[in-house]
Amino acid sequence: MPEKLHWLERRSGRIAFIPVMIALTTVANLVMVPMPQPLAEYDLSPVLIYALGVLLDPLIAGLIITVAQGIGTTIKALNFGWPLVFIPGAMGVRGIEAALISWICRLRKEATGEYGISRLEVMAMIVGVVWETLGFTVADVILFGPGMAAITLLTVVDAVFIPVAITVVVVLRRVLRVHRIG
Repeated sequence: MPEKLHWLERRSGRIAFIPVMIALTTVANLVMVPMPQPLAEYDLSPVLIYALGVLLDPLIAGLIITVAQGIGTTIKALNFGWPLVFIPGAMGVRGIEAALISWICRLRKEATGEYGISRLEVMAMIVGVVWETLGFTVADVILFGPGMAAITLLTVVDAVFIPVAITVVVVLRRVLRVHRIG
């Protein structure tokens, strides 16, 4: 395995990396793809949820995604009149999703080639999509009832971002010459 990046080995480099990823993930959360009604939109943050889940340790991945979802969802709630309860829901479900993906990726070491991606890492992303769908659906059943929550099952569509996240992981591994960032 090639040597790690020096700036990632320094505490200051790791600390600086966190707010940069929070900002990038917040921006991805604000890039919205309109969907037909009754769906509102899908944002692009799943790409970074999956990629950072694979590349970072569970605590840091969860922290970055939780904070970014809080910022992004707050901006959207205030601008679009969404219920404010969406904010802690997005923070909790998606923060846990990133940490879960990361934890699964670290269950065992699987051969990936030098900078490829393993089947376990892809499976972890799929588990993340399932968790997100179930987490949002259960929350919506509690908050809005089963009829409205049935729409939330369509969150599984976020799986379309998995191929993009796979590409992001492979490209970052090659460019940064690391297998894991954290």
